[in-house]
Amino acid sequence: MQHLSSRYFNCAIFLLTVKKEHEHPEEAKRLGFRDLDIAKNMDVEVADQCLEVGFTVNKSEHFDLMLSRIRGVLSLIKMGYPDEWGVEEEINDAFREVKRALKNSSSDFFSEISPAGRMQELDVELIKHAQLMNMKEEAAKVGIRMLFEDEYNFHYAESVAVEALVDYVATGGEDFVDEDVKQAIFSFQNTIEAGFMKSFATEMTERALSEENKLSLLNSIRALQSSVSSGKSQITFVAVQQSWRGDFTMEVF
Repeated sequence: MQHLSSRYFNCAIFLLTVKKEHEHPEEAKRLGFRDLDIAKNMDVEVADQCLEVGFTVNKSEHFDLMLSRIRGVLSLIKMGYPDEWGVEEEINDAFREVKRALKNSSSDFFSEISPAGRMQELDVELIKHAQLMNMKEEAAKVGIRMLFEDEYNFHYAESVAVEALVDYVATGGEDFVDEDVKQAIFSFQNTIEAGFMKSFATEMTERALSEENKLSLLNSIRALQSSVSSGKSQITFVAVQQSWRGDFTMEVF
């Protein structure tokens, strides 16, 4: 049933994304919000049924599902749609899941990703939400937390955090930051972006295990490295960023 809910959610995201190009835009919008509502209700029903029957819910998988829902809804808000899902409440629920897991040392919630890593996954969505709400200072504060407190950072989370800090300094916080510090922040952003692209290229190289896809991957790697050295391809960087963020339109069976 959870897979069915995800299909409804995926369909809603698709219809609302292609609405402008759809033959019947208003119908696509109506169907999209209908499917979004069905998915939300089914998510609640699945959780209730698991409690009634006594099934053990994999907390790690459930958290990943919550993140995928948040990413999908944020993408709709970015396109100008109203928040029909209640993404703030979803973010709060995800934060409560992390807090509960931290109190249980035997939880498998952190079996694959550390507590700091889980918090960074959520922080990325908090930053994205704050930016969409034009809360630049709040986004910068969330970003600073991981940069200051965490010994290690996911490349994508780090780049989003630095981007939020740069955005705040460039547009709203320049009166509080001296010019040398500002330039150091901009320089740090360039370093992070270059490191992020190189890390992605390295991972692609490691995945080139067969002769069939090796040539294609090597060509992609050269393009990435070229964009890093030239500093011209912001589109390439954003595309790589999004590929690491997490996919909300693909189901994992």
